[in-house]
Amino acid sequence: MAINMHELAVNFKRMPVFLKLLTLFSVMSVFLVIATIIPGGAVVGQKKVGLGEWWSNGSGIVLAVAIGLFVASGVAILKRLHRSRALYLCSWIILYLAVFIIELINKVSYSSDQYVSDLLFGALQLIVFALYLYFSKGVKNYFFERTPSSSL
Repeated sequence: MAINMHELAVNFKRMPVFLKLLTLFSVMSVFLVIATIIPGGAVVGQKKVGLGEWWSNGSGIVLAVAIGLFVASGVAILKRLHRSRALYLCSWIILYLAVFIIELINKVSYSSDQYVSDLLFGALQLIVFALYLYFSKGVKNYFFERTPSSSL
């Protein structure tokens, strides 16, 4: 299934503003992976991880897979695919898990209070996104309204 750039541009223009922001955030997140390559590594917690170690210990792969799914969810939203909202929410869960996995790989730990607050923030964020994606009239119109480009 080819990507029609004109269709994506038309669909992007039709999106409600907040959905545009969420979609841009997901599609542009590919730069997070690039940012670990160009400067030569990453910072995990307070620990600097060099480029070689970042990729050899698996951190780079974990991030790349999570970001790949996140980018795919943004493209799916742009294509107005049926399950793209669920994919978007799942990709956030995968991103949160990837962060914890990367911290474990690099032996960076925080207090249990920090993990609890991160978990609560992530859960609240997912709830807000889910409510918006499934109950916003503008989002429903975007996904289900028939347009000339969606009837082809």
